[in-house]
Amino acid sequence: MRKPAFLLLAALTLLGGCMTIGGGASTLLVKTDPEGALLSIDGVGECETPCSVRLDGPKQARVAKAGFVSKTYVLSPGRSEVTIPLELAAASDDVDATGLPDLD
Repeated sequence: MRKPAFLLLAALTLLGGCMTIGGGASTLLVKTDPEGALLSIDGVGECETPCSVRLDGPKQARVAKAGFVSKTYVLSPGRSEVTIPLELAAASDDVDATGLPDLD
């Protein structure tokens, strides 16, 4: 009777150890320069930077802020903080004529 109980306990210990290998999910603080950009992860949810996100593996992140070029990044667990620099959008003299009303 003692041998099967010991084997069961040993098996559960080994299986439990396997489940924790790899570290699991981690929290990443995402900052932008300048702050106040909207961050979405895999097209789901949205937070305003700086904000913390839980990552259980690599995720595609999109960062957007009015007046700046939107960027897409791959965020991976393992780091505690990342700062994403935003680039000003170029000014344009072009006018989208399809967006203007007719002036007859």
